[in-house]
Amino acid sequence: MNWPSDDTVLGDETTRGGQRARRRARSLEAAAIAGVLYTVLTLAALVLLSRIPDLSLSDAEMTSWFDDTGHQAWLILGLNLASVSAIALLWFVAVIRRRLGDREDRFFGTVFFGSGIAYAVVWVTAAAMVAAPAVAMNALGARSVGADSVSLSAGLGASLLLVVAPRLQAVFILTVSNLIIRSGFLPRWVAYVGFLTGLIMFIVPLVTTSIGLSFPIWVLLVSIVILLNRPTMHDRVDSDDEPDDSVDDL
Repeated sequence: MNWPSDDTVLGDETTRGGQRARRRARSLEAAAIAGVLYTVLTLAALVLLSRIPDLSLSDAEMTSWFDDTGHQAWLILGLNLASVSAIALLWFVAVIRRRLGDREDRFFGTVFFGSGIAYAVVWVTAAAMVAAPAVAMNALGARSVGADSVSLSAGLGASLLLVVAPRLQAVFILTVSNLIIRSGFLPRWVAYVGFLTGLIMFIVPLVTTSIGLSFPIWVLLVSIVILLNRPTMHDRVDSDDEPDDSVDDL
């Protein structure tokens, strides 16, 4: 019987280690791409949704504004971009959890996962409320929209965006920062920036526009750091930290 030589065994282990490193690199790249996509789409959606008219307009002026197909198109496009950005955020969450693997603390991992889903729902709901009059005029055949109904819809959307969403964003940022400290999969300074950002967003009672942009900017920062610190195929991968499976993340 011919037993495999030590060089053959070491070669096989090196090959498997390289494969795990490549999968790890692809996993982190997927998270970074999803994070960048989320940031770009979210900022574009906010710009489009902020085009709603002055709420002091009369019923006739409000109907005239929403009767413009161009105005309808901008708001509906903003709603579509918000929906896709929510999917990108969930992809970002899923890939980060995949990367953490067994190192993920169950308590913080559950809060991280739950806050991400809750925020995605709140974000899409708020965007839908802001764009609702345009959808009613364009898709449902509404002949007019009252200033009161637009104010109510926009007010509910703003309440979600400026009060509810920032708390969920803060919890998301704080838990991710804690996971970074515990697992070490990103530099510690990223976690410290996250702690500061999360505390500010959680404490401020009514978030302003500038503070509200902190979350997508933070996601972009994390994505850039992931790209800059992604492992290569030559990096050493501990088989205890990374499960040896053949399923790619993309």
